[in-house]
Amino acid sequence: MGFFSKPTAKKPAPPKPEARPAAAPRPASAHEVAAQAVGRVARSGERRPQDPVANDITVAGASMIEWAAPGQSAFEVVAANPGLCEVLENAALFYASGKIDLARSTLEHGVQADQEARQSLLAWLALFDLLQRAGDRATFDRMAMIYVVEFERSAPAWEAHSAPPVAGPRATPAGYVLVSGKLTPDNAGQIEALRRVVAKKVARARLDLGKVTGFDDAGARLLAEALGAARVARFGLEIQHAEALRPALEAAVRQGRDGGEGTWLLSLELMQWQNDRAAFEDRAIEFAVAFELSPPSWEPPPAMTAPAPLPEAEAAPAAGPEGEADVLRWSGELVGSTAPQLAKLPEFARGRSVVPVDMTAVDRVDFVCAGALLNSIGNVEQQRKSVQLIGVSPIVRALLLLIGVSPRHFVKKSD
Repeated sequence: MGFFSKPTAKKPAPPKPEARPAAAPRPASAHEVAAQAVGRVARSGERRPQDPVANDITVAGASMIEWAAPGQSAFEVVAANPGLCEVLENAALFYASGKIDLARSTLEHGVQADQEARQSLLAWLALFDLLQRAGDRATFDRMAMIYVVEFERSAPAWEAHSAPPVAGPRATPAGYVLVSGKLTPDNAGQIEALRRVVAKKVARARLDLGKVTGFDDAGARLLAEALGAARVARFGLEIQHAEALRPALEAAVRQGRDGGEGTWLLSLELMQWQNDRAAFEDRAIEFAVAFELSPPSWEPPPAMTAPAPLPEAEAAPAAGPEGEADVLRWSGELVGSTAPQLAKLPEFARGRSVVPVDMTAVDRVDFVCAGALLNSIGNVEQQRKSVQLIGVSPIVRALLLLIGVSPRHFVKKSD
């Protein structure tokens, strides 16, 4: 017997397993995308590219343009935002980029299917806000029942977020209705918004059709009927960017009866609002022949005695009891880094330690303007001043929180 045992024979190494395919990367959240777009801190004087088009970022359907004002550092997305969740962040970015229906559907599905969204009070408030803007009372009431069970408290009342009329002798401000996406019965809430503006009898209103991407016959009929009702009511309405619809309408009308009666009616209605009588009368006869109906009568809307005021007209400060302006009011849509209303903030802040900005009537703030607002707030507060954002709607508040505006800036509008 040997003193030393034989060395153990080496076993052949087992074959290496085939490399598994790498797991698909997790989709970036809206917060991460926002951070990539605007959260890169300038290092050692490094500046961002000046061409914003080259930095267009699209994810989950939301297009955002990286922005930094010349000579200013870029704004950052903070790491923690109270009340936010991934569903709400995505919805806020969709809404900021004008995808209103997508923002609504994201929230509506999220508060039922996503645990974080279901427990986010701000997500629910944003959903109620969008449902109210769309005039969808049935869905509002249905979601309110779920909200009551989830939070064991009363849901917001219908029209709880409506801006109250401006007190004093000032005229009722102009209304603004933006119709976007494809005109179908599914997004009839946008058209219903026009009916509500007419019913409120504001001084005048603007209907913006610049973001309409298409229509079906039923959707065209809904808009034609709403415009007809406003015309019969002798309502002062300015229709903007109707030319965006003209090529598609003309193509459909050339198909004759197959183009759809609703399409023909919308074409005729727009001609009345544009005061194009000669074209209207020719088309009215063609309509009568195509559909074997009596031709519609020429009944144009009232002539506009003055152009409808732009939203920046409402940005003038409200006068206090002694004639001193005490609140800066913004309204409508704030778009771009050089929004005229936003430009008034530095001047208004002079001589004030507290700078109140009433945003109750602001419908939407786009991503670029939100970043510009964050920078403006920072510039004002470097002067030992405090900026207060009053009455910001939940969906706009979510966007501003996402890009880094502190919760302390938001002030609830007093009743």
